Amino acid sequence: MNMGVEKQMPEIKFDTGLVVYDINGQCQVSFNPTDSAFVERLFNTFDTLDQKQEAYKAEIEKMGDKRKIFEVARARDAEMREMIDGVFSVPISERLFGGMNVYALADGLPVWCNLLLAVMDHVDSAFAREQKRTNPRIAKYTAKYHT
Repeated sequence: MNMGVEKQMPEIKFDTGLVVYDINGQCQVSFNPTDSAFVERLFNTFDTLDQKQEAYKAEIEKMGDKRKIFEVARARDAEMREMIDGVFSVPISERLFGGMNVYALADGLPVWCNLLLAVMDHVDSAFAREQKRTNPRIAKYTAKYHT
């Protein structure tokens, strides 16, 4: 018979590797930089956007009508923003880029490219750091169970 005393459910807490990143002071995103699902989305999106960048340049070069160029730029910008938001599973493009077209250049590269390359740098650093931490930890357990 339960006398009104509820038993608390035990909790299990563990590190998921999620890191919260502040991007240009405009927004925050969280992801595990060693999560293969995230990294795959990141690299696939980068490859797709790179192809779209080349197609955009070729399309614009052929156009003589300036108004049509602006139309194409707006449509491609919206498409790219959607893909960038998909990488992080949250809408960040509006906060990061505001009214700027993601094809705009900064430091010689399109701003979409600068963002994704910066994230890739963090992914590479995280993999290297975690690999260094993993080897001694695994060795400890391997030694424990092999004796």
